[in-house]
Amino acid sequence: MNEVKLILKCQKGEKEAFNKLITIYYPYVSKFLLKLTTNEEITQDLVQETFLKLIINIDKFDIKGKATFSTYLMKIAKNCYLDYLKKNRKISSEIDIETVSDIILLEDKLEEKEEIDNILKQIDQLPFEQAQAIKMKYLEEYSLKEIAEKMGTKSITIKSRIYEGKKKLEKRIKGVN
Repeated sequence: MNEVKLILKCQKGEKEAFNKLITIYYPYVSKFLLKLTTNEEITQDLVQETFLKLIINIDKFDIKGKATFSTYLMKIAKNCYLDYLKKNRKISSEIDIETVSDIILLEDKLEEKEEIDNILKQIDQLPFEQAQAIKMKYLEEYSLKEIAEKMGTKSITIKSRIYEGKKKLEKRIKGVN
């Protein structure tokens, strides 16, 4: 089952869908929190809290939004960890807040890089003309006129290729083929 359908079922309150979603993301969340806490017991408590908050707030996740589900879930996990630190006053005494922030920022950057890599792979799966037009427009920052000149066609054709390519790209990324 694709992730979007699974999330929609969760948003309708289907227990089995939640079980599948948790099974898929449990190792990811657990590893992330273990890196932060370096303590198995605390990690398990925070993982449970993360998934409980996910269940309660699944309706807030926008499938059509810019954030991926994994980013949304990791943000919940990160907030659970920060709440734990505040509640136990570990930020000021045992853990340097800058170190915690640096770790979290690094995780966020890695997630963002994974998303960008995924988008680039998906662009390469588009028809050649659409992929080239999108890359030239958004990665190389050429104008429509410049792209048209380089590709030996009209600006309106480039605009159409970009539009159609973006529609296909969005469907691929959202998992709606």
